[in-house]
Amino acid sequence: MRHIMPQLRRLKLRPTMTAMDFMNLRAPEFTRVDAITQAVSGAVYLVVGFGAWWRAPRDIRTRVFLGFSSANVVVFAVPVVTWAWGLTAGGLLPRKATAAMLAGLGVGALLLFHFTQVFPRRRPWITSAGVQMWVVYILTPIVITGLILFMPDNPALITAPYVLAVLVFGFPLLVLLGFVVPVAAIFSLVKSHREVQRDGLTLMKRPLEWILISQIAGGTLAVVFAPVLMAIAPNSAVQVGLTLAVTALGLLTPFAVAAAVWKFGMLQIDPG
Repeated sequence: MRHIMPQLRRLKLRPTMTAMDFMNLRAPEFTRVDAITQAVSGAVYLVVGFGAWWRAPRDIRTRVFLGFSSANVVVFAVPVVTWAWGLTAGGLLPRKATAAMLAGLGVGALLLFHFTQVFPRRRPWITSAGVQMWVVYILTPIVITGLILFMPDNPALITAPYVLAVLVFGFPLLVLLGFVVPVAAIFSLVKSHREVQRDGLTLMKRPLEWILISQIAGGTLAVVFAPVLMAIAPNSAVQVGLTLAVTALGLLTPFAVAAAVWKFGMLQIDPG
C-alpha cells in the first residue's frame, strides 16, 4: 500500500534482491525535504490515531487505526533518525534499524488491511476469521526480525536450517504482505463503498473515497514515477514536487479517518 512504497523506494529494494542484500541496506538517501515530510506524516498519523482512540477507546475501528498509526510512526521514524544522526547514503543501516523498519512495514500492512475490514463496519471475513489475524500479527514481526538478525554476515556461512526458514516462512510472508494483503484491502474498501450507498450510510462514502485515492494514487506515484525520477533527475525540483505529492496523498488516509470520526459520525454507526 501507499505508506510502504516510499520507504522501499528510498531503501532501493529490488525484486531481485537476495537475502544477503537485506543485511547491507544503504541508509536512505534522505534530503531535508524527505525528513520533514516523513516527520510530519508520522506526527499526523499519531495525532489522529491517538485522538480517535481517546474519543472511543473501546471501538474496534479506533483501536486498529491507532495500531496502524503506531506502525507508521516506527517506519517514518527510523529513516528520519538515521538522517538526523548523519547516517547518509554512504553508510549502512544498523541491523536492528533494518529489522525495526521492515517489521513495522509488515505489521503496518496487516493493520491497514484489518482496518479496511472494520471500517466503517465489520466485513463478513473478519467476523469469521477467528484467530487468523492474531496469528499473523504475532508471526510477522518474529519472522522478519529473526531472518534479519540471524542472517550470517558471510553468505558462505548460511546454513540449511536458515534457508529452510526463508522458504517456509520468509517467502510466503513476502507474497502475503506484498501482494495478497494490499489487493484484499483495496477490494474491501471498494465493497464497503458500494454497501454504504445501499444501506443508507452515504456519509461514509467520502472518507472511503479519500482512503482509496490515498492508497491507489499515492502508491502509483511512489512505485511507477518516483523510481524513474530518482534515476533521471535526482534531487531535482520535480522530484521534490513528487515527494510532496506522495506525502499529500498519503495524508489523505489519516485525514479521512479524522473526518469520519469528528465530522461524519462514524462512532454513531454500529461496528457490527
